[in-house]
Amino acid sequence: MEIDLGANAFGIDFHPSKKLVAAGLIDGQLHLYRYDTESSLVRERKVRAHKESCRAVRFIDDGQRIVTASADCSILATDVETGASVARLENAHEDAVNTLITVTETTIASGDDKGCVKIWDTRQRSCSHEFNVHEDYISDMTFASDSMKLVATSGDGTLSVCNLRTSKVQAQSEFSEDELLSVVIMKNGRKAICGTQNGILMLYSWGFFKDCSDRFVDLSPNSVDVLLKLDEDRLITGCDNGIISLVGILPNRIIQPIGSHEFPIEDLALSHDNKFLGSTAHDSMLKLWDLEEIIEGSNGNASGAAEDSDSDNDGMDLDNDPKPSKGSKRKTKSKANPVDNRAFFADM
Repeated sequence: MEIDLGANAFGIDFHPSKKLVAAGLIDGQLHLYRYDTESSLVRERKVRAHKESCRAVRFIDDGQRIVTASADCSILATDVETGASVARLENAHEDAVNTLITVTETTIASGDDKGCVKIWDTRQRSCSHEFNVHEDYISDMTFASDSMKLVATSGDGTLSVCNLRTSKVQAQSEFSEDELLSVVIMKNGRKAICGTQNGILMLYSWGFFKDCSDRFVDLSPNSVDVLLKLDEDRLITGCDNGIISLVGILPNRIIQPIGSHEFPIEDLALSHDNKFLGSTAHDSMLKLWDLEEIIEGSNGNASGAAEDSDSDNDGMDLDNDPKPSKGSKRKTKSKANPVDNRAFFADM
């Protein structure tokens, strides 16, 4: 099923329990749609959320609110039932906010175009951590809940690991020749997979972040703009050629195509029951793909995958020096900064 949003959507997210999907548009609007199994998408609500483009969307508080981040540097919380603005932080970042993820039930993380990552406590409505480790925009983030570490990728070509327990940057990779655009954690926390501008998937072993341990080149030269974890052995890729693919990791292979848009893929998301895959692209279309129907019979194809040689040490946190080597192209401010107590989600 699909629907024309009327403008390009930068971010989408599914409700954690209901058949609702939210989309943030380039014109700053937030759209909320209800979907069913009868191949229909019905718009429930349209909200003028931001002055500039809405780049990221996430449901929080068990789906009671939607948090959006914008190029206008603001973060907004919107009530799902009423569409009313619950709270707004006008100057959440000094630059455009590019990405937003849920960290815990009461914590979210945001990353901006200058490379700054901030952690927000939604209960205290304040910024609890700030990391200025990157020199270019934050392209994607993911979270390892067992170790309380945030993994971020950047347009500066590096991956960073920030420890939320110690408020320190634990590790940073060497500079890649290409921008790192997307990241997921797989193999039960032993691998971090990054998508790049030249289409190569770079596999990092946990605890060995200086350089990747493996590369998968079959998607090249198409830029891997979006990665979405399906399970511990398979992920879904969205590329700038508009193709959405199911990819196996270790062994590395393209399992099958899932669908396509006419233009580059912007975002991917899974419904709460993993039945539907949502996709948006530069063609203003929101598409929902029935994953159960498309990949039926592919379950278990990745079983028996061989692990790489350093897998025995993957659980170790060995990168003690977070800075890239002196031979790297750039230098970074690899530190966690003290954070002020500006209110987050101040009551409207």
